[in-house]
Amino acid sequence: MIMRRALALLCASLLVSGEATAAKPQPVGELPLNYTPAPDSDEAGLWMMSVEVEKGFRSSPLLVRDPALNAYVKSVVCKVAPDRCDAIRIYILDIPYFNAAMSPNGAMQVWTGLLLRAHNEAQLAYILGHETSHYTLRHTIDMWRRARSATGGLMVLTLLTAGIGALAAIGMMNSLMAHSRDEEREADEHGFLLASAAGYDPAQSAEIWRAEAAEDKVTPKHEDIFSFTHTHPAPEERLATMQKRAAELSQGHHEWIVNKGVYLDAVKAFRAHWLDEDVALGHYDASLLLLNELIANEPESGLLRFYQGELYRRRNAVGDPQNAVAAYQAAAQFADVPAAAFRGLGITQMKAGDKTAARQAFEKYLAVAPDAGDRAMVEYYLSHL
Repeated sequence: MIMRRALALLCASLLVSGEATAAKPQPVGELPLNYTPAPDSDEAGLWMMSVEVEKGFRSSPLLVRDPALNAYVKSVVCKVAPDRCDAIRIYILDIPYFNAAMSPNGAMQVWTGLLLRAHNEAQLAYILGHETSHYTLRHTIDMWRRARSATGGLMVLTLLTAGIGALAAIGMMNSLMAHSRDEEREADEHGFLLASAAGYDPAQSAEIWRAEAAEDKVTPKHEDIFSFTHTHPAPEERLATMQKRAAELSQGHHEWIVNKGVYLDAVKAFRAHWLDEDVALGHYDASLLLLNELIANEPESGLLRFYQGELYRRRNAVGDPQNAVAAYQAAAQFADVPAAAFRGLGITQMKAGDKTAARQAFEKYLAVAPDAGDRAMVEYYLSHL
């Protein structure tokens, strides 16, 4: 409901032709510390709408409230932009897409799909630096003025009568607040300088974009509203720019911060849930690319190989049952293998007609998870093998 109200405020503002009498445009420059816009400015109207959006985040069922995870993500922001630390508020939203967004009043969205895809703290730092730069450079007020003169609010009026849900409202709000490609390039450069000045490995700025560009190519196009790359420069351009800047900065420097272990420790309690959500989207080609990237970064993860097996089993294309068996068996070699890997292995082998192997897998599952909620179902399978 809050998101719909925020869209209504946006619509009302956009419907005003030209500048309202009381809304005086002010020059845009870098955001001063401890800044608030003048009450009679158009920027104040934008901040009013942003306050409503932020209220929506606080009450949203999508909000991840875990104190430790929130504190960790905020700590990375504070490392990247220490002078903005107190002004920026973090809202981690349980949405399985690669995205982050910044409101002009200091409210930053970080979606869990982004946290799933980052391999280390350095990669997260470059994304957060990018978003902080939009805030610092006051890009949103420029977007706001362009939108008021270009749309007349008609698109938003259509949306408000469409009965859209909370997730769609967030995605549409972010789409309406999209920056120009030149602003994205400026935020890339400014964010790159912020994160590298904090000591983060510049090579990681290119690495996360490389992986995301590959995944974006196989993601269904109707999901663009949720994509971090929707209005950004072409992936090839961004990747080339980041690689060039990283090479320039890395010459003679060998003490960059990556913090892979620290990052994985911070997110490990949530990864199974995030992976469940990603695979459940049914974007199997994109999810497979993601899992392959994660496994390359963490080759000894039984959890990731289990989800690789789950993906193959659910997709069930030619060769997938054999790939699922191989993935489940690989998962079983590692200490963090989920018990469900043995259930998945049993189901796949049962469908393939290998009764002996299926029985062994199901028995292993019940031995590892004696209190499993689906024990009766697995025992039924066993009775028919």
